[in-house]
Amino acid sequence: MNILVFNVGSTTLKFACINAHSGHRLSKGLVDRIGQAGGDAPNHAVAARIAWDRLKNLEITAIGHRIVQGGDRFTTPTTVNDRVRHELVALDTLAPLHNPLARAVVEAINDLGLSIPQVLVFDTAYFATLPPKAYRYAIAESAYREHGIRRFGFHGTSHGYVTERAIAFLGDSAQAKRIISLHLGGGASAAASIDGVAVETSMGMTPLEGLVMATRTGDIDAAVPLHLMRQTGKSADTIDHLLNMQSGLLGLCGDMDMRTVLERRNAGDASATLAIDIYVHRILKYIGSYFAILGGLDALVFTAGVGEHSAEIRKLVTAPLAHLGIVIAPDVNESSLTNDAIVDLSQADAAVRTLVVPTNEERAIAKHVLNQLTKERLA
Repeated sequence: MNILVFNVGSTTLKFACINAHSGHRLSKGLVDRIGQAGGDAPNHAVAARIAWDRLKNLEITAIGHRIVQGGDRFTTPTTVNDRVRHELVALDTLAPLHNPLARAVVEAINDLGLSIPQVLVFDTAYFATLPPKAYRYAIAESAYREHGIRRFGFHGTSHGYVTERAIAFLGDSAQAKRIISLHLGGGASAAASIDGVAVETSMGMTPLEGLVMATRTGDIDAAVPLHLMRQTGKSADTIDHLLNMQSGLLGLCGDMDMRTVLERRNAGDASATLAIDIYVHRILKYIGSYFAILGGLDALVFTAGVGEHSAEIRKLVTAPLAHLGIVIAPDVNESSLTNDAIVDLSQADAAVRTLVVPTNEERAIAKHVLNQLTKERLA
């Protein structure tokens, strides 16, 4: 079964054709600079049609869409129909920068009148298993009931994928597998799971909460935005832009690329050094808290761009954690990763396995689509 997978960005549309049975990628592409002068497409609907025209000869049997926010409505992969398309509109307010664009792609494909199914795979779905003590905020009940103020978590497709791979790597045993996964890319998040079931995560109602990111603050006193609005007279949208697009590493040192920030730190730059110190400190806070919640740890997993490719960040994160049984072999950590293989960084006698598990959201989405359609066929 060949699955066309769509992954929508604010000005991009990534797409790939994946054989869902083998996981092999048959083709991929990118529609870039959408809506910009000289860009590949004026909007995401046109971009979707361009993508389809490029890959339609690959015997595509289904289409999978990465949707950032599923809210309380969608907690599993969902096949598109008229009701689903209607209910999806209501989630635009929860993820205004992401969901409307993804929905435009869904609608564009629907308008082509194809006879192949579309399946929505939600970033939030993996965290539908969070207990109330993890997803509820200590805010008035009315805010939760009337406005849906709660933690949803994001990067769920990635966290679920690498956690499943880590469990398989650790092998069979009667002991429950307690795993902390660190998705460290431009966006960054941590998650805790037991036997693949998520019990905690760092991102909240939006992807702003949690770890320090390339341009997002991560955790911040909830009164700070209110204080800034009162002091500066700036609008909520302006402060929102500050917190999401002008903060994080970029706000701390003027650079958002981790490679550049590390180069500056190693050259003695004070602001870059502080940025990395804060970045690592925040990760350590989450590892410590999740260790306590899980009651111990079997594996610490690094994934995504920074997690997979920055030996220096992995070293800085793991160095203070020997007392928790997390000790890595320096030579293995410094070695280059190859293809899709899991790398065990741990010293032989370490109590906790420290793994680098390459993520592959395209493959994960294709697998979710296959499982959903198989379930429907057997129902």
